[in-house]
Amino acid sequence: MDINQIDTRHGTSNSFELSRGNCFPFTGVPFGMNYFAIETHEDNWWFHPEAMHYRGFRLSHQPTMWAGTKGDFCSLRILPFTKNTKGLVVVPYAPQQSDFHPNYLKIKQPNNQLDTTLIPSDYGAILTMDSPQNNKGVMISFPTDGKITKAQGHLIEGYSMQLHVHRTTPLKFYFRIEVSEEITHFSEKDGVYEICFADAKEIELRVGTSFISAEFAKKNLPQTEKSVQLQQVTGLWNEKLAKIKVSDQDKEKVKTFYHNLYRTFLYPQRLYEFDENNQPLHRDAYADEVKPGYLYMNNGFWDTARSVYPLFSLIELDEYEKILAGFLNSYRESGYLPKWLAPEDSGGMPGNYIDAVIADAAVKDIAAELMPEFLNGMLHSANQQEKNRRQGRSYADEYNTYGYVPSDLHESVNHTLDYSYSDYCIAKVAEKLGENETAEIFMTQSTRYQNLFSVEDKFMVAKDRQGQFKENFSPFSWGGDYTEGSAWQSTFAVNHDIAGLIALYGGKAAFEEILVTLANTPPEYTVEGYGHVIHEMAEMEVNGFGQINVGNQPSFHLPYLFHFINKPYFAQPLLKQAINRLFSADFKGYPGDEDNGSMASWYIFNALGFYPFCPGSGEYLIGMPNFDEAIIHLANGNKVKITTTLNYPQQQFIHRITENKADFKTCVIAHDELIKGKDFNFELGMVPNSKCFDETVPASIRKRMVQTTS
Repeated sequence: MDINQIDTRHGTSNSFELSRGNCFPFTGVPFGMNYFAIETHEDNWWFHPEAMHYRGFRLSHQPTMWAGTKGDFCSLRILPFTKNTKGLVVVPYAPQQSDFHPNYLKIKQPNNQLDTTLIPSDYGAILTMDSPQNNKGVMISFPTDGKITKAQGHLIEGYSMQLHVHRTTPLKFYFRIEVSEEITHFSEKDGVYEICFADAKEIELRVGTSFISAEFAKKNLPQTEKSVQLQQVTGLWNEKLAKIKVSDQDKEKVKTFYHNLYRTFLYPQRLYEFDENNQPLHRDAYADEVKPGYLYMNNGFWDTARSVYPLFSLIELDEYEKILAGFLNSYRESGYLPKWLAPEDSGGMPGNYIDAVIADAAVKDIAAELMPEFLNGMLHSANQQEKNRRQGRSYADEYNTYGYVPSDLHESVNHTLDYSYSDYCIAKVAEKLGENETAEIFMTQSTRYQNLFSVEDKFMVAKDRQGQFKENFSPFSWGGDYTEGSAWQSTFAVNHDIAGLIALYGGKAAFEEILVTLANTPPEYTVEGYGHVIHEMAEMEVNGFGQINVGNQPSFHLPYLFHFINKPYFAQPLLKQAINRLFSADFKGYPGDEDNGSMASWYIFNALGFYPFCPGSGEYLIGMPNFDEAIIHLANGNKVKITTTLNYPQQQFIHRITENKADFKTCVIAHDELIKGKDFNFELGMVPNSKCFDETVPASIRKRMVQTTS
């Protein structure tokens, strides 16, 4: 699919009460430092696709609505005007006649006879105003805080400032705008700058930006003609979309796939620039100094570790290795491996899911030279609790003292389970580096999740410091001890040791019973932990997939639990229904928050027919393919071809899989095998085939430990 067929308004029809993506309609280059959109409202949800007025073109670095206006650090708003709208800060536009694409943005204002086109570059944009009306100009203002320092001749200069609550040193964002026509008027009132230009039918503004200096903002101005710039950015996007080719009789499915693929290449965003020798450099946000090397921002690892980076490991290795180097610089400069970069570590969400990113890269031999220092960072986060409990493991001391996080601490169950998984990830990296003693210690610690399993309740339940389970337990109570869910969603968050969890339940028969109940229990909830209905609760109810809340990251892996009891056919209709009922290419395209490419990548994997159940294991679990044909162009030059026959809505099960025309009988495939290149054919059927797969089950540390000690 060509990038011009992608509508960036995908997933942008949202509210505080219900998310259908909570996406922004971003135009820019893949992984770009800046993104552009138009602003229709003044609050966190500053764009809605059905609004008929807008407040200007917004240069944004906001990673999520939930970051709030302070999270949109160092941003800039530019509103073009002619004589009809001069002096106004909110004006009408025609959304149905405007173009919203990743490679360009064109806004039509019929009242002004004004067409404004924005073409992005690596560090700026070309903005063109075209109208027969005179008295053209722009209103410039700042969603955060900023100032214009110069507006004369053909030049506008200024800066905006970071207002993030965790900042200790202000982060300054420099911009330079060169205008094709001379500036004839400049004034400021209440933080809004009015700048008028000499009359011309078409006026071009070239925008350059920098986090380093005003000189770099000048250097970063677009240098090519706008037609050439458009051709270049179009080529960059089409190159990304060409990494996976899908075809299907249902064209809407294909359209949905490519809208998701677009979103996987937005985050993390680059926070580095290039010097005169074309070497990367960035501003250390902690020391407020310019340093060499890569840096990236706007990524919540609790979300993205589950799906984004495993996808990059297949199709985006060049950028991925730079991203890992950037994360290492974040560690060097902040003292801890990051949890939520926006742009520095804001410390959001439980656990340390960057450990999963590192472990997954390590077992796949990606950026191997960085792994010794990464391991040091992982160990530091595990053992050295930061005094403000924001960076690293917020409750490292308590976890290491009790073997779990006590119930008087926020979201204690999820912190415990996530730390256990991180221990597994540390063990995998240590093992890869030959640090066998460290690997053994942390592999053993990764079973600490068992300390919170209540045999009586059959769920993970919070414990106090005396080792007593919490009284009056309810599996429907959201929040408090759990993160964005209840015990139903959280209990199974031990991806590294499902075999161990099965043993806690008493065997496969009992585990099957709890999984069937998980899927078939109505989407009920109570609000004790939050005190009100949060949007994830509403989405679980609206989506209607029982207690498997596929609209949120803690449930991403839940359908695949059936693979561990040799019944993957239980998951197949669930996955097919989720993919085709809950995802689309329209304004309400998701079953919940998309979150920095994580849900888009979840969709990509599951639409292709396999999924990285446990990042760090080096395995993918076979799911349910959704396309007649898919070809994955791997980063190493090989291809994976997936053909699906009898691919109709009523065919909800896999009857047979062949690989290079030979029967493929396992429900799991190793990364090392997949990247050799494969040719799979999936034959679908209307009833489950219990003989489709053999008795192989995915990896778990329980099985590994039994083998080690026997």
